[in-house]
Amino acid sequence: MTEQPSAGLPDQFRELATENEKRMKAIQDQIANQLEAQRKAVADLVESQQKAFADFLEQQRSVKITDHWEAQRKAISEQIEHQRKAFTDLVERQWTAQKKAIEDAQHAIVGRFRPKPDEPKSDEPKSDEPKSDEPKSDEPKSDE
Repeated sequence: MTEQPSAGLPDQFRELATENEKRMKAIQDQIANQLEAQRKAVADLVESQQKAFADFLEQQRSVKITDHWEAQRKAISEQIEHQRKAFTDLVERQWTAQKKAIEDAQHAIVGRFRPKPDEPKSDEPKSDEPKSDEPKSDEPKSDE
């Protein structure tokens, strides 16, 4: 009889050991599942944060790009306006110079064909012309 209790003891021990192994396996599976769920939750959170940060950077970049393009547009507009003003000033100066040159040329042409108001007409004798032996009024007199 003493063998029976000792013979049954190893069987009970095996059953308990098997049950413990099953419980340990269940606990390990449960821990593994929890760890996997936590890993997935952390990965989703990290992915969500990365996406939010990327969206934020894109938005900031868009604002910066918009600001940059607006600054570029403004600079180009100012440069075009400056060049337009410079071109307009140049054209006005050229116009004024050409107008004056044309007027001067017209006066010179008219002056060749028209006698000056203080000069007598070419067919009339000039009364203030010096005689051939007298020096002209604008020539210096020689001291002889």
